[in-house]
Amino acid sequence: MRFLITLAAILIAGAMPLPASAQVNPVHLLENAEFVMSNARTPPPDDAPWQPVKLPDNWYLTHPGPPSVGWYRLTYDMPPGQSITHSIYLPRNSARRIDMFINGKYHASTIAYGDPGSRSLAPPIIFTLPSPLIRPGRNVMHVRVEAVPEIRHGLTRIVVAPGQAVRRLYEGRLAMQVTTLFMFGAAALICGLLALAFWFRERKDTTLLWFAITTFGWAMAAIPWTHGIIAPPAFSHGPLAFVARFAYAAPMLVLCLRIAGKRWLWPEAGLWLFTLLGLALVSMIDEAHQGSIITYWSVTYLAALTMLLLVLVRSQRLEHTWASWMFAAAVILVAALNLHDLARWMGWIDYDSLTLSHFHIPLVLFAIGTAIVNRHFHAVAAVIQAKAELESRVAEKTREIEANYARVQEAEREKTLARERRRIMADMHDGLGSGLVGLLGMVQSGKTTLQEIERRLHDALQELRLAVDALEPVDGDLGVVLGNVRHRMRAAIENSGVRLNWQVAELPQLSYLTPKAILAIQRIVLEALTNALRHARAHEVTVSTKFDRNWLEIVIADDGSGYDETNVTRGRGLDSMRNRAYSLGGEVEVRSTPGTGTRITLRLPANGSHTPPGALANI
Repeated sequence: MRFLITLAAILIAGAMPLPASAQVNPVHLLENAEFVMSNARTPPPDDAPWQPVKLPDNWYLTHPGPPSVGWYRLTYDMPPGQSITHSIYLPRNSARRIDMFINGKYHASTIAYGDPGSRSLAPPIIFTLPSPLIRPGRNVMHVRVEAVPEIRHGLTRIVVAPGQAVRRLYEGRLAMQVTTLFMFGAAALICGLLALAFWFRERKDTTLLWFAITTFGWAMAAIPWTHGIIAPPAFSHGPLAFVARFAYAAPMLVLCLRIAGKRWLWPEAGLWLFTLLGLALVSMIDEAHQGSIITYWSVTYLAALTMLLLVLVRSQRLEHTWASWMFAAAVILVAALNLHDLARWMGWIDYDSLTLSHFHIPLVLFAIGTAIVNRHFHAVAAVIQAKAELESRVAEKTREIEANYARVQEAEREKTLARERRRIMADMHDGLGSGLVGLLGMVQSGKTTLQEIERRLHDALQELRLAVDALEPVDGDLGVVLGNVRHRMRAAIENSGVRLNWQVAELPQLSYLTPKAILAIQRIVLEALTNALRHARAHEVTVSTKFDRNWLEIVIADDGSGYDETNVTRGRGLDSMRNRAYSLGGEVEVRSTPGTGTRITLRLPANGSHTPPGALANI
């Protein structure tokens, strides 16, 4: 560190163009001093018990004990000739207060820089040294230091350089130590706000919540109070300093465990209790005794980081991808930087070394961000793959369903055909078959006439034609059904000499006009017309229809002889007509008066809603 400071000071000073008279003014790196413990407000006399000391001087190692005040005496030679303005540079603010005296005169103080306190947030210090304070030859600098040894107060090396040459050294150190802390803290705060916003949208992903808490902990250590001018004194030591120093540690460890897929309740609870214990202890003791708390807690968190690294290496969730290696590298960097700061705190490395722990923030932000994004990409890829597999399975199931549906359709078609065959066979058996069997019996008996045989054959042929007509598709049009009956009865009507008055209007579609329902309607109408032609001795037969929203009526009326309904014996024909009507959900009504004719009304439901239960199911 000494070599770096010396080299930087010489290079920077050499790079600055100086007046010819100032070229002889060298850069002074002051490392050898004399020290005396005294709380005097002015420099002690030369006969005080000054003791030689080497800078930097870490009071934790050289002057342990309670808070105290000490004086340093340093000398440097200024060559004769024209002097110019110089600057005094200290790598960091290393004590509660530092006062400087040049050649016995008070010059400057670090009171504007504030107390670095137990957080060790110490920006570099620079003072302008006017030329009137410098004299040719030997110059004496007295430095008064108010320090707390337990929290590593002391005095750093001091650089005295001509003009503004040392300012570049100061600005470089300020950028490395303070500006980066502001930048990283601001970036962490923005990332934390974004993560918190995403977490509010998706509450199930607690990784985002812990990421936000961790970044807020980083921001707490980096926001404006890191500078003494605007930092309240309470943030320099005590509970607030402890929170600012260690606020990120516990949530970051929990966050890393969440990314590794671990959820250890008891270790996490122990970690939080340990943090709260440290907060309670620094609340109860004064600043002079807080060094041990900082040491123990730093070592514990560093050990936890080391254990976490082992957990991450053995984690099955972190696959061997660039994101997992980046995350592991970030954790290693966190451990290394914290180990460096712990070594500086313990005095194992140079006292003027930079505080480096905050440099892990950008890499950890990037690493954790890549881990979260990588996990998101994996989730999206899994969703896409699952979607593709689902589509494939759906397509396969669709093909299976279509094949099953085709088989069901084929089976249903076969079942329908079989049912239709049975219906046709039943109709043939009950209608045409029974008529032919009866005709055969009459022929075999030899007691029938040729005219009767001819009539029976015409009836059988008519039955066959009706069965064929019933098989033709009519698309629910009852007018087509009645038209087929009229066509089949035309010859019989013309031969009988009866005039047919056809008054069939346009009718609504009937959804239940299956072949069996068509045949039943045809038989009812045919039976009514046959009775009018054969038995009523009518001159005119009227076929008319009527529709009143819920019911549809087919009326067959004649002007024949009629009959007395109270004295007539009911035959099988009328019962057959009523049974067929009932099977359709309808009814047959017969009105007849002697001498005025007969009126048969077939009433059918318009939409099947009035059909008795199970009636249409048998059609």
